[in-house]
This record gives sequence, C-alpha cells and structure tokens, in this order.
Amino acid sequence: MAVRASSPLTILFVAPPDRDGPVPQGLVGSSPLWSELLCAEVAACAAAVGHRLRVVPRSEWPSAGQAHRAAPASPALILWGLAPGETAGPEPAPDIGQDPPAPPIAAVILDGASAPPGVLSLPSRSQQLCRVLARTRPANSEPPARGRAAVVVHDGPGADGDGQWPGLSWALTLLLSGPGRGLLVDAQGPHGSLSARLRALSPPADRCVSWDGMQDLPVPGPALASHLPGAGGVRWWGWTSSSPSDGPWTGDAWVQVAVETFPWTVIDVGKDQDRARDWAERGMGLLLCTDRGPAAGRQLPADVLLQASPRQRPPHSSGSGAVRRGSARTREPAGSVRVDAQDWDGSSLASWDRSSRRGSARRMAAEIELRLDGAGALKPRWHVAGRARP
Repeated sequence: MAVRASSPLTILFVAPPDRDGPVPQGLVGSSPLWSELLCAEVAACAAAVGHRLRVVPRSEWPSAGQAHRAAPASPALILWGLAPGETAGPEPAPDIGQDPPAPPIAAVILDGASAPPGVLSLPSRSQQLCRVLARTRPANSEPPARGRAAVVVHDGPGADGDGQWPGLSWALTLLLSGPGRGLLVDAQGPHGSLSARLRALSPPADRCVSWDGMQDLPVPGPALASHLPGAGGVRWWGWTSSSPSDGPWTGDAWVQVAVETFPWTVIDVGKDQDRARDWAERGMGLLLCTDRGPAAGRQLPADVLLQASPRQRPPHSSGSGAVRRGSARTREPAGSVRVDAQDWDGSSLASWDRSSRRGSARRMAAEIELRLDGAGALKPRWHVAGRARP
C-alpha cells in the first residue's frame, strides 16, 4: 500500500546570484560552487519530506513577487537562497488580493556565512527546514486540523486484554481516520502481541522504520508515512522483536511525531493502565474496552467506555427459540458505546474489513468521536504545530 499522509507540494527555491564575492570559511571555490552546495542541501530536504522542488535563478526573478507570479505551478513555499554578504531576505509580496495569494517565504544560507536573524543556516539546521517543509500546506487552503489522538486500554481476556477483540484497535484507526490517513501505534512493548499480529498480516516491506535503533526523531510528513508498514488500509508503528532502546522513544516524543503527521493516532497500550492514566492526564482521549460491565469503567478516568458484548453461539435449530446474530441486544450502561466483540475477533484483515463496512461499525465510530469531542479530549496538551516558520 502506497497511500501517503499528505500530497507532495511544489516548493520554489530561488538560487542566490552567481557573482564574485567572499567565500565562506572552509569552502574552496567560487560563488557558483557555493550556490550549488546550497541548492543540493535544499533539494535533499525537500526529497526527505516528499515534496517537489523547482529551482529558479535569482537573475531572472529578482523579487519574491516576480518569482511567485512567473512560476508554472503555484508554489506552497518559496525558499530564498542568500549569497555570502547578503544581510536580509526578500520583502514579502504585498497582499493585493491576488489569486492565488502569495506563498510564505523562508530564507536559507550555507553554513560559514554570516546568517541574518531569522535565516536558516544549512546543513546545521536542515532538520528544522525539513520540519518547516513537512508542515507547509497548500496556498489558499484551510488551516490544517490539529492531529487527534486516543489511547485504548483493554480489560478483557488474553495476555494483552484483547483476546476476544484482537481487531478492535485496527478498526478504530480505520473508522476514525479513513484508509491510509490514520496511525495505529503499538505501545505494549516488545513482548506484546499487537506488533507480532500486524507483522503477520502486513506484506513484507523494505526500509520500514521502527522504534528500535532510532537515534533522532524522523521528519514528520509524507516521507515518514511512506516508510511505515501498512495493514489493510491502516498504517502502524510498533516495537521490534528486541528490547526498545532507552531514549526519546520511551516518552511523548514519538507520539508528538505521530500527531503531527496523521489526522488520527490510536495508541494501544494493552492492559497497561498506568501508561494509559498518564496519557489521559496529559489530555489524550482515553478509551476503555471491557466486557465486565459498567463497574470496570471506574478503574480509569475513561472518556469513553466501550462495552463489549459477549460472543453469541450459533443456534442449533431454526425454531422460535433460535437466537440470530445481533438480535439479542443487551442494554448498554449510560455513557458507554456498544461494541460487538464478535465483529473483531477474527484473525484476518478481510474479516475486519467486512465488519468495518457495516453500519453498526460506522455508528460506533461516530459515537466515539462525538463523546471524545464533547469531553474535550481530542486536543493533546503538548504542542502540536500547524504551519511552522523558521
């Protein structure tokens, strides 16, 4: 599956002028060489995020307004290259109601030159440029919706509490976000069953990222999403078979990346109520799935209690006493959402996909989102940036 989290955008890079002038310390050559190095670093950043880069010379379009109007495709962002000795970037194009509106501008310069305030020096600040590119949105578009996240804790049979509904977290990710737009995170650790289950269901893929061995936070955006494994329309991210390394992956850093990248992030903690409680205190929506009645909902400050109905055995006869699937409905406690556990107890993506297409599954997702929205639990309290500027 090659669905990306967002579409590639056109980024315009205005190269610095080729002229005689001082060369940054440590570089041997002329100004054209300096310009080529800066262009190569900008191109690498754009490729890392998955955007398209168009390079134009400053000699043809000396102002930001001219570059914007003359570009064949309306750019989402203009990167303005500065030569050594230049002390400021271009003035933004005046807002005169043009259609489409002028895109934002970010100035970049190569390390070794004197960088004016607000200018990104590359490659030392290439990671920041990548994050700016990843958060750039199309011109004249609505502000991006803040990423939504919810943590799911299971209170049922099995080592991870989801023995009777192993496909529920997968279903929630698909139903709440849409195919290819959500991320299912396995936070159960290397001994949990979720990652092993999804690895068995996902097609083998090369260059997939995982928690283990990651030293720096990956750049959020299409590049990250395209390197995550897919399982039937759901992107997922979890532990490898080895023990997770100590570092930023043990806290909120990787959740921050997920929320910045995907419209919806569903985090499965299995039976780990302590971790679920910690994230709930930070403002994340908390879903508790249980088949033990409403009393189980008082164990945690759950925003939504998912009341799982017991699996019904098939009838032995067709008489009046036969019970058909879905015909015997128990009364759900107030404040809970009914879950048909038998819809999510299969062992294949095909069975889960069929269940997710039923009207009952769509109603379940709508009720969950409505209750989370009403509880104000859809906006994490950590910083989730929209459009970033250097």
